[in-house]
Amino acid sequence: MATPTLWIGLGILGALAVLGALLLLILHRVRASLRRRVQARFPRESILLAGGANFFGRRSAGLAQLRGNGALVLTRDLLWFAQAVPARDLEIPVASIRSVTTPRSFLGKTIFRPLLAVRFEAPEGEDEIGWAVPDVEKWRQALETARASR
Repeated sequence: MATPTLWIGLGILGALAVLGALLLLILHRVRASLRRRVQARFPRESILLAGGANFFGRRSAGLAQLRGNGALVLTRDLLWFAQAVPARDLEIPVASIRSVTTPRSFLGKTIFRPLLAVRFEAPEGEDEIGWAVPDVEKWRQALETARASR
């Protein structure tokens, strides 16, 4: 006969399995939603580089910003970020990009590896946005190539 401790342990394991499955389902739906947003916004042939990114903030908005996951897309003319939660889009014309750097922290936040930081000219003055991307050097090179071709 099973002891109460065994039943409690099995109940906890079952609850963790259900929570894990729910998390995977939510993650799948968020990724699918981001894919649809990218597809609705850009013809496939116009995309130079695209992938997931973690938003580290916009310098002009100050230090108290939440990080957020989303999709980062580079075209010949535009660097576009679609954040999943809260749902918002950020657009930076390639012609307005002043520099691309790879600092190890941005706005006091770090993941202990290089980040992608893009300094650009906005209507209200110079600003900068930082992201964590899987291949920061690939993004830096693609942005520099896009800037040079402008």
